Amino acid sequence: PETFSMGYGYEDVQWWYCAVSIGMGLWSGLIIGYVTEYYTSHSYSPVREISETQKQSAATGIIYGLALGYLSCIVPVLCLGITILIAHSLCGMFGVALGALGMLGTMTMALTIDAYGPISDNAG
Repeated sequence: PETFSMGYGYEDVQWWYCAVSIGMGLWSGLIIGYVTEYYTSHSYSPVREISETQKQSAATGIIYGLALGYLSCIVPVLCLGITILIAHSLCGMFGVALGALGMLGTMTMALTIDAYGPISDNAG
């Protein structure tokens, strides 16, 4: 249907409100994945900077790693907050659930890669 009702406050919900909620979840999950890759991969500078601080002492590495961990949470928290805000304003708690479903939509591929990674590593 073009519109449907979900109760008090959400009597005239358009179909595309739900699609936007899912899309926001998908994009948030993608952005969070890339940010996680950036802050945890040795190919990028944050991990290399932590390893450089270990040359001085273990304490500097711990402090720098903790600070970098705090810094790495900014973008995922903003993505989650924006997704929740938009999804809730469009569809209420149902929109938040759809956004979470969108974020988890890519988990099947990630878990499959993680599960079969050791098998494919030892195959050749």
